[in-house]
Amino acid sequence: MDPETRAIRAMLCAMCPKRAVEYIKAFELPPEEEMVLIEREVRKRSVQQIAETYKMSPETVKHRRRAAFHKIKDGIHFSDPLQPFH
Repeated sequence: MDPETRAIRAMLCAMCPKRAVEYIKAFELPPEEEMVLIEREVRKRSVQQIAETYKMSPETVKHRRRAAFHKIKDGIHFSDPLQPFH
């Protein structure tokens, strides 16, 4: 996992759940990506639990999570143009 993703995860962990959900929703992610990120990072459900609950493969859950983090990182860079891209 890259340092930016780790930093975002740490930030979400430090927030109260309601604020973390609001933060994730502010990025207007596709519904499945948003749901996976909230379930995994805020509600601390396992990849397997999410996959079983939402009838998708664990690989799909992982893919949606990676895509969501990528879009959040992109959104952070877009909102702060002085921050260098990695």
